[in-house]
Amino acid sequence: MFSRQLAERAAANNPIRVGIIGAGKFGAGLVAQLSQMQGMVASAIADIDLAHATNAYTVSNISPDAISHVQSVNTLNDTIRSGKRAITEDGLHIIQSDLIDVVVEATGIPEVGARMAYDTLMHKKHLVMVNVETDVTIGPLLRRLADNAGVVYTLVDGDQPGVTMNIVDWAKTLGFEIVAAGRGTIFYDDDRVGIPDTVPQRFGFSEELIERRTINFKMFNSFRDGSKAQIEMTSLANMAGLPPDVRGMHEPSVNISDIAQVFSRKEEGGILSRHGVVELANSIAIDGKTMLDNPLRMGVFVVIRTDHPFTQEDLAGYNLHPGADGKNYLLYRPYHLVAVEAPISIAKAALYGQPTGTPLPTPVADVITVAKRNLKAGEVLDGSGGYTVNGLIEKAGIARTENLLPLGLADGVKLKRDVSQGEAIPYDIVELNEDSFVLKLRRLQDATV
Repeated sequence: MFSRQLAERAAANNPIRVGIIGAGKFGAGLVAQLSQMQGMVASAIADIDLAHATNAYTVSNISPDAISHVQSVNTLNDTIRSGKRAITEDGLHIIQSDLIDVVVEATGIPEVGARMAYDTLMHKKHLVMVNVETDVTIGPLLRRLADNAGVVYTLVDGDQPGVTMNIVDWAKTLGFEIVAAGRGTIFYDDDRVGIPDTVPQRFGFSEELIERRTINFKMFNSFRDGSKAQIEMTSLANMAGLPPDVRGMHEPSVNISDIAQVFSRKEEGGILSRHGVVELANSIAIDGKTMLDNPLRMGVFVVIRTDHPFTQEDLAGYNLHPGADGKNYLLYRPYHLVAVEAPISIAKAALYGQPTGTPLPTPVADVITVAKRNLKAGEVLDGSGGYTVNGLIEKAGIARTENLLPLGLADGVKLKRDVSQGEAIPYDIVELNEDSFVLKLRRLQDATV
């Protein structure tokens, strides 16, 4: 795809210089992948825990002697010119460097992501956004800022929204209608109330793996309490213009062979009230406890539709799983390679000025905040993956009309009244942090987009 261009840059000693903000599991995985490539280099890493930044390099066989801790933009630039790798606690050092071509934001924290994204775009640098928590909160505004700056704001290839967007774009290019697009989940009946403390046993993580891969319990809890899938499908919704059919999506238990039929309209024997939606395919049976025979697991899918008999015959002849009396067909990929494929988005932005996927100017969906358990007045919410709330996708218009609090703003805010488990939380029952930067940008987005 880009191998020739990257080989030319390598030969000219002019690699794409990448700065990574956030050195958790994803950041370290990206460094590992870049270390195997030509024409692209992870020049600098920022993390508030320098041990994580150092580890991301050393596990990719970068000698400790080739890693320099920097505390200013000038020393970061000097380090890069000398051929060494820079680590810093301050992401602004990376953003302000004239030598960094592409910034990758991978903190997963809306407040940090908002600040880092805004400053990256103000410094006219391409931004690869791994932090979908920030994207679903202020993505349309960030896209507009990027357009004004003449740079790329893109979601990342390899993660499920980006991988699914690739298939959506392929299908739209060929003239197919999108019936439903989404990802697989592994969602047990007790996952919704899961808390960070139970992550090791629920995922089967050993202490050695937790330490070696810098596992973030709160982030991994969001993978299992449902919030992450809701966030990711909101990101896809706003890139592809595909709203949810219902709040939270249907998320039925479904095997791969049945996806095209289940995600058809009701009058065709499916569950949808309309075409053109985002959805989730749960790999757990309806008993909530056992795995299905042939589920999608963590893969992605797109159900496409054609009314042309000739094309229908071809798709059936090529063994695509059908639905809706042979009008709907399943495209799927049974895996996603999160950090492994991320360099595709970096190269696409740097070489061609194109995104893997970027939000449309006007959002079609939002992630609303829902009580994970019965909450009392005075309790402080702790955002995605925490102890107090979940996120659910909702149509943007409904979220606005009902004045519902976006999940990206639900961290560190205090409740003014009791809230029952499962209740959607509106803006007017929380004390917002008026110093929050992501709140300021969200208000600007709401006022202008």
